[in-house]
Amino acid sequence: MRTIIVINQKGGCGKTTTAINLAGCFSHRGCRTLLVDLDPQSHCAAGLGIPEERLDLDVSDAMRAPVEQKLNRERYLWRAGRNLDLLPSRMKLAGLEAAKGGLADQPDKELRLRSVLDRLTAVEGTGEDGVAVERRYDVCVIDCPPSIGLLSYNAIAAGREVLIPVETSFFSLRGAGKQVQTARSMARRLGMRIQPRLLATMHNQDQPLARDLLDDLRDRFGAGMIPVVIHYDHALKEAASFGMGIEEYAPESAGAEDYRSLCEWLIEHAHIDRPEPGDSAGGLGNAPRVRPIVLAGPREKADGVEVSRAEEMALRAKAMHTGEPMAGSSASSGAAAVSEKIVDKRGQLKRSMMPHRPVVVELVDNRVVEPDAHPGLERVRHLLGARAVTGGVLFVQPLSSAGRVEIAGSFNKWNPMRTAMKGNEEMGIFELHLKLPVGVYEYKVVLDGRWVLDPYNDCLIENGVGSMNNAIRVES
Repeated sequence: MRTIIVINQKGGCGKTTTAINLAGCFSHRGCRTLLVDLDPQSHCAAGLGIPEERLDLDVSDAMRAPVEQKLNRERYLWRAGRNLDLLPSRMKLAGLEAAKGGLADQPDKELRLRSVLDRLTAVEGTGEDGVAVERRYDVCVIDCPPSIGLLSYNAIAAGREVLIPVETSFFSLRGAGKQVQTARSMARRLGMRIQPRLLATMHNQDQPLARDLLDDLRDRFGAGMIPVVIHYDHALKEAASFGMGIEEYAPESAGAEDYRSLCEWLIEHAHIDRPEPGDSAGGLGNAPRVRPIVLAGPREKADGVEVSRAEEMALRAKAMHTGEPMAGSSASSGAAAVSEKIVDKRGQLKRSMMPHRPVVVELVDNRVVEPDAHPGLERVRHLLGARAVTGGVLFVQPLSSAGRVEIAGSFNKWNPMRTAMKGNEEMGIFELHLKLPVGVYEYKVVLDGRWVLDPYNDCLIENGVGSMNNAIRVES
């Protein structure tokens, strides 16, 4: 079982949204998934439509229990969806860190969550006489509190995959480095070594400052930056208000696609076992099945099909979002039919279109096309980059740089879609001539959506957020 810790001490960065929707994407991908809410605000339960007043026991009760005590899964875990269980929290979890909260004076106070997960996820009858312990889940996602304390130390001790959501805003950029250092310091105190990964969230591609900040994040952290970007999408907030994951509420939205891409990237890079086609909801292959836990509300009937209160809310939200009739109407054959229709509409999970490798922000000379790569390139190699010409600027890039090349700069309000370069197959180049008045202009090259410095222009200028832009002067 791979454990992913979602942590950031800054509020409003999309931490809980990421935890809920990432867990939901894993479960839809076929991974048996456990979501652990370690935030006293109990937002995971609310975001999945589970009423707090119906909770019997929560994660604080489990962490207070003696390490030798067997934990009753049916009282602690809630079935939140297909392949998805939740270990919820309540406000009383905040008192666990207090001097008399029942945990601070324990010798293993930083390892209690690890012990809880070991007992709740282990399959009975394994782990004895040298037999390896089998787990009920493939993935565990932990939503941490927005603070540094005993709870966060417990989360770090429970796994090595640390994901730090970072909003593409000025204050988040300034604090990103501190977040990484804090996570590493916590791990060193526990005798562990981790490699935290930053995830850009709530990104508004239409704002030039947000694009610049994202570029700077990639520039500073390189391989420590996940190449997937979570864009700002109203559907994510709407899904949470209906107690649903984005996969159920709006599976074709930009937010759903972003979290599917993140899920795919983590499966490939965090060594998560990929489910085989045809595996059922209960488990993978011959692995032990996860039997249903307490339902999220009293059961009712719709056209003869039993549905829980949470399922009914999900169907109502789906109907409001898509205009499809919900179960119980004359145009529907019940909850099962609607659920089947949603699955058929979504179909097989799309593979991520994002580059599954560290994003290189500044191109270097070894990216230059060799002379024999294109017969016509050598004749115009001296034109590569940007140069002032009569009435403006001529931009030239090798045709092999990318499938699509654009220029974003101070002359087009940093909107690359306004200035796409045209391919010249005969010469082996992309080219663009812009008519510009006298002045100094800043710009960057956009290669298939990646903002990079122009490797053929050595003239650089600071952009005010800690990184550089290329510059070109027009004098006549």
